[in-house]
This record gives sequence, C-alpha cells and structure tokens, in this order.
Amino acid sequence: MLESSSKAKVKQRRPNQAGRPTAAELERRKARVMEIATELFVANGYAATSLVDIARGAGVATRTLYQHFGDKEAMFREIIFARDVAFAIEKPGVEDGDTLFSALRRCGQYACEVTNRPQSIGLMRLMIAESQRFPEFMSQLANSIFARFRKNIERVFIALEAAELIPAGDHERSAELFSDLVLGSHPIMTYTNWDAAPPEQADIEERIELFINGRFNKDIAKQAKSRKARIIAAD
Repeated sequence: MLESSSKAKVKQRRPNQAGRPTAAELERRKARVMEIATELFVANGYAATSLVDIARGAGVATRTLYQHFGDKEAMFREIIFARDVAFAIEKPGVEDGDTLFSALRRCGQYACEVTNRPQSIGLMRLMIAESQRFPEFMSQLANSIFARFRKNIERVFIALEAAELIPAGDHERSAELFSDLVLGSHPIMTYTNWDAAPPEQADIEERIELFINGRFNKDIAKQAKSRKARIIAAD
C-alpha cells in the first residue's frame, strides 16, 4: 500500500502531464502557426489559404486557431503587422569621421536593403495582391511603413546639419527627394516581379552624387568627399 501511494504522489508531481501546456509551449506553437500562415498567405494569397491548411501545416487543431487568433481575416491582419515589425533593419546615422558622401552612401544602402530584403518583397506583394479586399487596412499600413522609412532618412539629414556638413533646410523634403532618386522605379518593378535585380553599388553612388550636386550649393558639393563630421559624444 505504501509503495502504491508513493507512486501515485510521484505521478501527481509530474508537471503538465496530460494538462494545459506551459506559457513557453503556447508561445512556441503560436510562432509556428504564424510562420506557416505567413508562408501560405504569401505563396497562395488570402482566398486560397484556409484555416484548415494552416492548422494542418502547424500541427495544431483548427479550433486552436479560432481560440488564439479568431477568424482568418483577424489572423491575416496580425500576420501583416507582425511581418512589418519583425524584420527591422538598423537605422542609418552619421558617425564621427563621415563625409557627406559616405553618410549618404550608407543611407542609400539602407534604402536599398529595406526595399530588397525578402521579407519586404513578400509583404509588399501580398499587400498589393490583397489591396482590393482590404483597401482601407492596406492603405493605412502602407502609409505607416513608408512614413517610418522616410522619417529614418530625414533623421540622417538632421544629423548632417548638426555635424555642419549641410546647411539648415527642409530635411523632410530632402529625405523625399533622396529616396525617390536613389530607389527610382526599382521598388515597384521588384514588387510586381518585373525586375528583381537590386541596383549595383556604382549606380547607388552615381545617384548620390547627382543628389548632392542638385540639392546643395557648389561649396557643399565640392567638399562632399573630403570634409569630415566631428561627432562629440555626450557625457
């Protein structure tokens, strides 16, 4: 009797046996569901993807999806938002010893990297494909993504002014002109799958030189590759 009682107590102390999953397990399952759902939505589109397909691919019951995400539209919206924020690229800045040209070259590389990362391409293609189904949602999200991207570039121009490499001016407009010139038609060509080849480094540098010569006076342009920023670190 004592032996049987001890075995019963051991069984009772085993955590989560045939019980509710731990918080960590729930997070792991949710991450797996999001991964599978993203792959299916990007590959097949909204209409051709079912909750049954997602559940089967993730190895969970369909009712689990309803419990944690709601219906298919709610899951789709959550995936779009998650895909936007999950793959952030380090924002460009101005470093000690930078020239105007080197800082803008790094900013141009950032713009191209954001545009050409696989996550961005998949997200934008999905947004374009489903823009008629969710016009207001897609418009708001696209405006938010684009505004955040432009704001990161604008901050570079603000920092360039603080480093005395450019004069005071309309930095928001500079960010708009810079991104339009550096990226050109490449984003729309890539997102519509007409031309996925990223621009070469020489092409980016040529566009940056055109921008500097067109946006700033001759003295600024002449010193664009020689005058260096001095960044004083805060105590």
